[in-house]
Amino acid sequence: MDEGYFSHIPLLAMAVLNTTGPVLELGAGLGSTLMLHGLCCGLERELTTLESNKEWLERFLPFTNSWHTIKEVSSFKGLVEYRRSWGLAFVDHGIMEQREDSIKALIETPIIVVHDTCHPWHYGYEPLLSTFKYRFDWQVRGPKTSIVSQTINVANLFVERNL
Repeated sequence: MDEGYFSHIPLLAMAVLNTTGPVLELGAGLGSTLMLHGLCCGLERELTTLESNKEWLERFLPFTNSWHTIKEVSSFKGLVEYRRSWGLAFVDHGIMEQREDSIKALIETPIIVVHDTCHPWHYGYEPLLSTFKYRFDWQVRGPKTSIVSQTINVANLFVERNL
């Protein structure tokens, strides 16, 4: 598998370590779901993973437990989960035309990590991501990942540590 599939891991891991509260993962993945499962277990944080692809979802169902909910959704629009207060949200689901809707619905979340922002026209990310008060974009190899917040200077989390 191409390392580009895991290009979001450094930002997502740092975001987990610099937030508190429950974590929402929109789109299950070999990198994100497994890492979030391990970190949230160790940090005693609740994790909710939502996935629209039934076959893909079935790979991760064995990780379901009292603090990790894994749920199939048919759409990422108007989810009841958007009404909840999250400490961190990760947007990387497979319904690309709904990613902008997901970010809008989660705009009050302290930190949102968004994968694949190297193609802003493809996923409808811009100009939405530019409206956030704080933003940090990162790309070494593979797709770019962005981290945004209305309240936390996310660039300081990474620039000070020379990520």
